[in-house]
This record gives sequence, structure tokens and C-alpha cells, in this order.
Amino acid sequence: MARKKRTYHHGDLRRVLLDASIELIARRGVDELSLREVARHAGVSPAAPYHHFASKAELLGAIAIDGFGRLATAMRSARDREDAGAPIQKLRAIGEAYVRFAIEYPAHFHLMFHSTLAPVDSSADGPAAQSFAILLEAIAEVMALPEIEGRASRPGLVVLAWSLVHGAAALLLDGPLTHGLPELGIEAGAVPALVTSTFEALLSARPLPVRSTPRAGSGK
Repeated sequence: MARKKRTYHHGDLRRVLLDASIELIARRGVDELSLREVARHAGVSPAAPYHHFASKAELLGAIAIDGFGRLATAMRSARDREDAGAPIQKLRAIGEAYVRFAIEYPAHFHLMFHSTLAPVDSSADGPAAQSFAILLEAIAEVMALPEIEGRASRPGLVVLAWSLVHGAAALLLDGPLTHGLPELGIEAGAVPALVTSTFEALLSARPLPVRSTPRAGSGK
């Protein structure tokens, strides 16, 4: 049975091509993608994609940029829903939104952080910078809390928070957390909240006392 040809209104071709590309990546991976195959899947002429994308790399970059825009929206919405909450709760909501975004948009997520495949606009007002700015603002609010101030550096907390949620997302998509951890009674869907709630608990905990190192020859 012949596949029904896609239709689109004037000005929507770019979106149709992006959606077709994402569907193909989900089925076959990035390596098998070509502009000709995207055109066939979208039901347009082989030359149509070149009106919007000069190359496959440019197309993949556009998907990545689209992903960062969606990520920024998800993080911003999560933060705004916690607007009356404490800064740590806002940070937790942002982190959970990050992991859930990766689960919902795996094709985007894979391309967003592979600059060799998909070059991304790194300008200060680009989508990638906007999503990162949301994290930076949330970290700044947490760092200003009396119980947190002086306990950690801002760069260290940024790297830790980002690594935590990004690592969880990667393990869920392509690693051993894809099916959760049945032996521990953990389902994959519970991982985002589990990771972020644990991070929240660690931030809220009192710092451990620093043990002094005995001096050589002191006998203590």
C-alpha cells in the first residue's frame, strides 16, 4: 500500500523536513540519514531540502538547535511552576525537566551535544545559551542561601548539577538504566525524580566536619 504523501502549507516545509528527519533518525540512526531520503520520507522533491539546508550537517545542526529551544522551554516551565518554592526546589524541577526532555526527545538529545555531527549556534542569545542561562540563574539562587553559601563554588555546583542530570539521561537512553534497575525495584520512569530528589537532599544536608590530618611524628 502506497504511503500517503505528506502535505504542507507554504512556509511549513522546513518544519516538515525537520520532523521527517527526526522520524528517520529514530528508526535508522544518524549515519543512514541523507537529504534525498528525508525528501522521499517527507513526500517532496529531492531538491526541496536544499532550499533550507545546504548539507546534512546543516540539517542536523538545525535539529540540535530545535532541541535546545525545546529544552529551554521545558526547563523554564518547570522553574516557573515552582516560582513560589525554595531555590533548591526550583533547581530540582529544572533538573527533572532536563532528564524527561531527553527521554521524550532522544533524537534531539543525541545531536545537541555532538558538535562534530551537528554544529550548534553558540552565540550568547542562541537557544543553547538560553537553556544554560536557566541553569546558571537557578544555581546562583541556591548559592545565595545562607545554608549553602561558602560550602561549594559556583562553577563546581554548575558542573555537578549538569553532570548528574546529563549522566542520568544518557544512562536512561543508551545505558543500563534503559529498563531501570529491577533488582532494586527501580523503574526507568522513576529515575528523574530519584536523581533530583537525592541531589536536593545532599544540598540540604549539613556539611560533614573536617577531620584534621595528624602531623608526622606527632603521635596523634
